[in-house]
Amino acid sequence: MFTVFLIAPVFIVVLLGPASAMASEGKSPILPFRTMPVPEDLEISPEEDLGFLEEVLNSIFPDGTDGLTGEQKGIAILRYASSALELKNNGGSATKIIKEGHAICGGLSHVLRVLCRMVGLPSRYIGAFNLRPIMGSHAISEVYYDGKWHLLDPTFGLFFYSKKAYDGTGEIASFHDLVMEPDHWTALKVVERPWIGRYDETVRSHGVAAVEADYLKDRYRTPILDLYRIYLAETFPIAYGHSDPVSYPVDADLSAQEEMRIGEADGNSSDVLRMVTNGSAYVGGHYLGGSYPPGFHTWSIRTPGPCRLRIEYFSTQDDPPGLKLSPLKAARIISVHTDGRKVVLDLLALGPEVIVSVHCPEGTFSVDAVRAARVR
Repeated sequence: MFTVFLIAPVFIVVLLGPASAMASEGKSPILPFRTMPVPEDLEISPEEDLGFLEEVLNSIFPDGTDGLTGEQKGIAILRYASSALELKNNGGSATKIIKEGHAICGGLSHVLRVLCRMVGLPSRYIGAFNLRPIMGSHAISEVYYDGKWHLLDPTFGLFFYSKKAYDGTGEIASFHDLVMEPDHWTALKVVERPWIGRYDETVRSHGVAAVEADYLKDRYRTPILDLYRIYLAETFPIAYGHSDPVSYPVDADLSAQEEMRIGEADGNSSDVLRMVTNGSAYVGGHYLGGSYPPGFHTWSIRTPGPCRLRIEYFSTQDDPPGLKLSPLKAARIISVHTDGRKVVLDLLALGPEVIVSVHCPEGTFSVDAVRAARVR
């Protein structure tokens, strides 16, 4: 039913839908939220057990997918991903996650994407960051059909619709649609309640319903739609796909104090991650570089005036990759050097507001701690 071809090093499913919409190399629009599908939006890892996943799809579509629209297929897979798995941290392949029966947002959205790709729906990761309180970050998915991306959130079994009730004639919003016009869309759910750890006929026949005002309040102490409104107003940065680089902001006020510290140099990045997800200030991220998505730090530093500054990055790694300092406003580079697990960035501030970015050109720099200071 679900034909799959092996094209090393990945599996690619037959594209049943908008084949003509696949973007050719070098011709994708510049704005990431408008980018058309690329081949990686149909990739399926060789780690996946395709026979097992076909059995999952047969349970979702017992009569097959012939005659179903892209939207109908996406909603059915959204219902499965939101119901079949319990909410507990997990990672790895979609096969592993489904067999083990649990995941949080990253794993749930991964399951949705893989299953969508197997039925010919291009699907991509959306990452929203600096969501405080509660989440810190949130992984969602978008699927592509009818010439447009559409947001499906398997963590909460939600999508956002252009009409007050679902009738198949409206439009499901993309994440960008939702960020730009949050009050234009109606929140709808495809499950009575997510994370029940089962998928049966009762779940499959649930349909689409309006989201109650107190939906999931018992879990988060705040209705999930209230949290969504906060997140849509404040989320930064956003990644549209795994390779879309994101800038994690760092606010450093050195105008009245001589130094600022983020985390402790203890060989573990968990304290930095806690500050990122639960703190009240922007403190960057717990990594630089990488590919899921690749990240860099953008510093906004307030000073009492022209002075010398030093930024020190401590890594959890014995031989960390190098970092690159790029001045963006009122700054000059003095030196950049590595000392064991520490990278030292020295710069000259030319005025009371300095902006610089810090990149990891190759590999991933796992951040143990950071110190920024005025140097006498």
